[in-house]
This record gives sequence, C-alpha cells and structure tokens, in this order.
Amino acid sequence: MEQNPSNAKQTVALKNETWRLAVQTFVNIVIGTVISIIITISLSSLMVGSIWGKIVVEFLCLAITLPLVYGYMWGQGDRDSNFVQFGRMKPDKWKGVRAGLLSIIPNVLTAVPLALSMLRIIPFDFMPFYRLLNAPMWGFINMLHPNGGAIPHAAIPAQEATETMPAIEAVAATDGLSWGAFAIICLLPLIYAVFAAVGYYLGTKRFSIINKVVYKDDPEKIAAHRNKQRRKR
Repeated sequence: MEQNPSNAKQTVALKNETWRLAVQTFVNIVIGTVISIIITISLSSLMVGSIWGKIVVEFLCLAITLPLVYGYMWGQGDRDSNFVQFGRMKPDKWKGVRAGLLSIIPNVLTAVPLALSMLRIIPFDFMPFYRLLNAPMWGFINMLHPNGGAIPHAAIPAQEATETMPAIEAVAATDGLSWGAFAIICLLPLIYAVFAAVGYYLGTKRFSIINKVVYKDDPEKIAAHRNKQRRKR
C-alpha cells in the first residue's frame, strides 16, 4: 500500500544554524553599541585626562554589551544540548567559536577605513567614526589613542619646497596612532567572540554562572529563573 504523504514523519527545522547564531549575536552587539554611545557621550567628561574615568566608562559599556552576547549564546548552547540529547543533532563543540568569529566580521572590517585614514588614502580622520562603530570599546580605544576629538579633521597635504619655505611632509588624517596600537585596537572585537564561545560552551554543559553566584544553587530560585528565560525565547 502506498504511504500517505500526510502520515509521513515530518522533520521540523531546528533553525539553529551557525550563521543564525552569528547574525543574532551581531544584532546584540549593535544594541550594546547604541547603548554604549549614549553612556559614553553622557559621561564623556569623565574620560578627559583621566585614566580612571576611561576605565569606569569602559566597564559600564562592557557590562551592558557582554551579557547580551553571552546570555544569548548560553541559551543557544542549552537549546542545542536538548537537541543532542533527543538525537536531533550531533554535538558540535566548535559551533560557538565559529558563530562568535563570524559575528565580529563587521567590527573587524571597520578597521579597514581606519588603516586607509592612517595611510592618508582617506583624506579625513576616521577615528571618531571608528569610536562610534565600536562604542563598547571606546574607553580602551581612548587609552590607546587619546588624540583626536569627536569631529573628524582633514589631512594636511604635502607641500612642495620653495626657496622661502622648506618641504612639509603630508600628515596622516588619523595622526598619533601607531601601527602597534592599531593592531591592538583591531583585536579588541575578539572579546565579543570569546564571550560568545564561552557562553555557548557553558550552555551546552548547562553550567550557569548566575545560578552559582546570584541564586547560590537554590533549587526554587533556579527553577523560577529558568522558567522566566524559557518564556523569553
């Protein structure tokens, strides 16, 4: 007898592909970036000439952004652990790493115009825009590159020597930033990738830092917290 297609076993798509996790992680980074811009502009006076002010602002920005990244990836790791338990997918210990690295590609690419600005190919200071696009790292960036304000300034073009005026070399649009500091700035988005990977891994192990630190392994509080998280998904 021919099998009725309506009675055939249907497989519901899991919708947990790595690229989906990466896209949502990037969205969470963008949300953290917008909030960090508001925080940084509101507390900009703290960072003027004060290393402690920069540290405080940086701490506030990361305290907003990193939990968004970590919490989402923890939930996805926990979800995938259920899928593995019921045989719907195979375990993939590198999934969180891949999703985290994919999610920071847009942030890493913002370093390209910054490098072009340093090389005087882009005729204005790109650093103010770079700070905005990477606002959760604003405090770190200011520690590495305190020069330059919020308004971009034009590069100084090279001038030919005359009898009365010596030659003036062209000045980079983003001046005062060494290539060593530039390399460190480019690596800062890896912090997001690390938190994403760790969050996903701990989620697959169902190890919750909140349960250990905040709820102190109280079964009733943990159950209430998990129910609240499930309703949000």
